[in-house]
Amino acid sequence: MASTSPIPVATYGKDPKIAEAVRERLLPDIEVVHCCLSLDSALSELPSLCAGELEVAPSSGLGTNSSSDTTSRKVPQAIFFGGGFTDDEYDKITSAVKARAPGVHFVKVQKRDVLAAGSFGPNPETIAKIYRKKMAALAAA
Repeated sequence: MASTSPIPVATYGKDPKIAEAVRERLLPDIEVVHCCLSLDSALSELPSLCAGELEVAPSSGLGTNSSSDTTSRKVPQAIFFGGGFTDDEYDKITSAVKARAPGVHFVKVQKRDVLAAGSFGPNPETIAKIYRKKMAALAAA
């Protein structure tokens, strides 16, 4: 059976420890290539990266695109939003990205999603499962 390449995604969240733990749990089928930890970094990096400008490295240092080898960098197909973001931040980021790269998908996991899945607090295993479920729903649509 032929293996497929992981789906490249970017993430926006506030906690680098949670971001890294979720990234590990998304492998091998979803690869976090770029991680933003602030609104400023998301607005300055994600629109260009999603438009194919691969010289944009994550200022957070998190994600496989943090490698200095620009030939191995990937354009994300989706942006995952973790907990702690506001509706205003989501709107600003999605508007900026859509203006440069209209085909990118946006996937949110909020506290209510984690609670509905039976976890309390930011549980990386639960968060990764929710992202996978939401990506599967996008693929099926």
